[in-house]
Amino acid sequence: MQINYRQYPHPVLSYFADDVIDSDFQASLKSSKTQNSYIFEAQCITSSDGINKLLNEKKACYAFHFECSTTRYRKVFRSFDSSFTFQLPADTIEGKVQICSFILASENMDHYFLAEFHPDYEGHTFSIKKGDVLAIDAERTFFAEKEYDPLRRIPSIFTVQPTRGENAMPFDMDSSGHKIIIKLSEDNFEYYKTISLNQNLQSLLSSLIIMPALVSILETLKNAVDQEFDLEECRWYRVIKSRLKELGIDIDNKSTFSDSTLAVAQKLIGEPLNSSLLALINFDDEE
Repeated sequence: MQINYRQYPHPVLSYFADDVIDSDFQASLKSSKTQNSYIFEAQCITSSDGINKLLNEKKACYAFHFECSTTRYRKVFRSFDSSFTFQLPADTIEGKVQICSFILASENMDHYFLAEFHPDYEGHTFSIKKGDVLAIDAERTFFAEKEYDPLRRIPSIFTVQPTRGENAMPFDMDSSGHKIIIKLSEDNFEYYKTISLNQNLQSLLSSLIIMPALVSILETLKNAVDQEFDLEECRWYRVIKSRLKELGIDIDNKSTFSDSTLAVAQKLIGEPLNSSLLALINFDDEE
């Protein structure tokens, strides 16, 4: 829910306009998590005497709007109290969640007017409907992660798919979604499926397929200045970022990439080279 610089048919107390002068509205959230739910503690305050009067008379209320693009979850939590607590089931949100905080009208008002209105509105009143926005604070983002996410394992943030067509590349990659898609030509994909049935050759597959893709991703992250899209929305990015942090590497601080991306990639997927070479030796012995 994008709220920046939105136009309203009536004056709104906001951080991006001067409809209501010498006044402010701030809302904060403190979150905690149990096994089954997220708990939010809200604190709200406004310096507008006129809006505070409406809140005391319960003609207005505080509200937080939650919207999760991954699960399509949307919900508004309201209260007349400046401090209140609410919770939502943990399985309703995942990944990036946008949170907008408001003061909303809780009933219709035919002649809405505040002494703090900008002088341009002098002599004017406004018709307000229940639910209309009276004040708004800056949008914030919350990331909801599963307590146990199988995709935290680096190899499982990759998926291998065939690319069909005469001009299909033997090996390609797409990192625009939640998983990193490794694209193989039809022949290579058939070879991949056959080899993947042999548990003793799993590390070899990691070295041949996942390793170069991961090195490419790390090179991009290491050298990137501006991203074309918000990587935080991609689950693979959050997983890699978390694993890099465990290795003492901060994506936002390029100087922490003291090792080569090849060495870092080896650490991330459990040093597959040794196991791959050993698998080849054993395979040769069996032959």
